Amino acid sequence: MLNRLLYTLKLKKRPDVDRTQVMKSFPVRNQLITWEIDDKGEASLVVPQKDKLWIRLASKFFMLPNKRVIVLDSIGSYVWQKCDGKHTISQIVKAVQNQYQLTRKEAETSLFTFMQQLGKRNFIGFAIPDNRQNAPATPEPEPEKQGIFGFLQKR
Repeated sequence: MLNRLLYTLKLKKRPDVDRTQVMKSFPVRNQLITWEIDDKGEASLVVPQKDKLWIRLASKFFMLPNKRVIVLDSIGSYVWQKCDGKHTISQIVKAVQNQYQLTRKEAETSLFTFMQQLGKRNFIGFAIPDNRQNAPATPEPEPEKQGIFGFLQKR
């Protein structure tokens, strides 16, 4: 919430992520959301209510349920099952393309839109692999040793 406010006020810059990093990222489902597949092949997501005081008061006053149930269609269910942290987005695009006979552009466009919606609602998160793991290790230069106070050094 704080980051969203800082991004809106342009006090904090969003991290730069290019297309290749997005395609290599691993979508991971939120562990608080329980889900099941019915006989039609549709996934039912059970989203718990946020535990905030004003939400609890409003839910008691208006008799709101403590959870929401969201039903995904067959394509959404197929993608939801693939968001397990083991498949990259590029693998999911290829799987959707093969499963539903779509062109690459159609599969990418619809998948990116769906992933954005799931990400905005915090149903999934994205694990972006660190490219620095494959890079050769370069030793970091040691900082200069300073006295007790940085500005009171002996010269």
